[in-house]
Amino acid sequence: MTAEATDPTTSGPAAALVGPIMQVGEMAELVADAIAEDNPGVEVHLRDEGSYIHIHTPGRCRLTRTTLTALAGRPIRIGDVEPYMAFFAGHIITTSDEIIWHTKQAAARPTRKEG
Repeated sequence: MTAEATDPTTSGPAAALVGPIMQVGEMAELVADAIAEDNPGVEVHLRDEGSYIHIHTPGRCRLTRTTLTALAGRPIRIGDVEPYMAFFAGHIITTSDEIIWHTKQAAARPTRKEG
């Protein structure tokens, strides 16, 4: 994984961190790398819990199908992520093109400007 591993307990309030909790493996690595690309300028917090890895960003976390597909080198559907996501932090909005986790449900709605 290329995202910078940090300890959220020392980097800010844990309640402000949102994103997926993934089963460790290839999909988790792909999701972590894609989140790092889809959230430029935002610190990605990775916390290894053995069988699971927490992949979080402060306030808002975006994951796109386009980035997943580019990094994997093969078509990936957003739905392909869900079986590997054990849980998540924050509110979630899922479309066929992206997943957005956010601290406020209404603010997480995708906009046409993000595509």
